[in-house]
Amino acid sequence: MTTNRGAQTPRDLLAGYVQRVAAGDVAGILGSYAADAVVTLPCGREAAGLEAIGAAFGAVVRSGVGFPVDDSVVDGARVIETGSLSMVSFTGLDGAVRTMVAWRGDDGWAWVRDGSMLRDVEAALDTGLVDVA
Repeated sequence: MTTNRGAQTPRDLLAGYVQRVAAGDVAGILGSYAADAVVTLPCGREAAGLEAIGAAFGAVVRSGVGFPVDDSVVDGARVIETGSLSMVSFTGLDGAVRTMVAWRGDDGWAWVRDGSMLRDVEAALDTGLVDVA
């Protein structure tokens, strides 16, 4: 697993991620994920790897659906760190609790498991990819 992230802490990773999500910056969002990350989608489906994750976030951004996050979720986030893994949990603006797992590589922290940002966003399924399972 390799990353090019540069975030020095899981909270830094979340802060940068929230800014990119709010801006609809799909390339920036992808820069927060490890190459082999997995993101949960609606209906029990998942996007595995950067191509599928990028397609899912791209579909959501194109649909105009907003993400229920802003800088306030960073301040209230709960971070549990043990060695090179961290669980980050926060309450979105919609009241839903969201949890993500980050991994620390030589070049900083990156998301490896995202079970929440797209789980309720049907537009994420409109990726055009057949390998989003």
